[in-house]
Amino acid sequence: MDDSVLSRRGPPGLMSESPVEEEVPPAKAFAALADPVRVAVLEALWAADDHTATFSELRTAVGVADSGRFNYHLSKLRDRFVTKDDDGYRLRLAGSRVVGALLSGAYTQTGSVESMPMDQACPLCDGAMTFHYEDERVEMACADCDTVSIQIDVPPGVFAGYDHEQLPEVTERYARTTVRQANEGFCTTCEGQIRRRVAVETPSQDATDRPRIPLVEYECERCGESITADLGTTFLDHPDVVAFHRGHDIDVREVPLWRFVAVDGDSTDIRSEDPLQVSVVYTAGDDRLTLTVDDALSVLAVE
Repeated sequence: MDDSVLSRRGPPGLMSESPVEEEVPPAKAFAALADPVRVAVLEALWAADDHTATFSELRTAVGVADSGRFNYHLSKLRDRFVTKDDDGYRLRLAGSRVVGALLSGAYTQTGSVESMPMDQACPLCDGAMTFHYEDERVEMACADCDTVSIQIDVPPGVFAGYDHEQLPEVTERYARTTVRQANEGFCTTCEGQIRRRVAVETPSQDATDRPRIPLVEYECERCGESITADLGTTFLDHPDVVAFHRGHDIDVREVPLWRFVAVDGDSTDIRSEDPLQVSVVYTAGDDRLTLTVDDALSVLAVE
């Protein structure tokens, strides 16, 4: 069985209700980017001061000699990816997001890393942890007890500029950022509204001796994208948790994520089934801090 600190699954389908009106069908919006000249315009505006440039500055930067041809391509971007004001042409938010996606490597880059040993030990059995990256997915797992501590999709551009030995730490920071954004209520895929709930994991038939582990499921109301995190990671930024560790000279931002994972019966507990109430335990020295939460992740008690 995989006990995942962070994992992600694809969307089951789009939701129809939204306070935002769809002005242009997605296929038509993305069709405007079909020509390399138009992508070059967005990149040129991104590189310009204040993301703004005149017609002639843009045409020179893109390298199109024919003014009429360039104006045609520019018109296809107007009012959706680019806007025109007194200072010239300015990149709109949609244009910035396109450039950001290109820079992230999600559409243009690839990469893989064969399984390599990590410095951190497994949080459950102290066994050797390994890092593996393939098909844009990272898996950090224990070779001894098969515990998966992190399983998450990471765009190749996230790893650009880092050495191999830095990749586990980079992934850890990326995972923290993903959970933090989800806790704030924003989907990391479409920025839609996130709903949080406790999801109790039931052991598989070949591991019935393992305890039922309460996890946290974040699901987007717009796109249906879902990520799952352990309780220890979910509440790592909670003020009581931060203060508890600070009292023991521990900065939760500086300590490896594995130090706080809660995927066993010692660090988690199901206090009540109906209504569902679960708890997570943090330890520092001989002291313990216990947070009890309900199904909607509201903190009911701090001990």
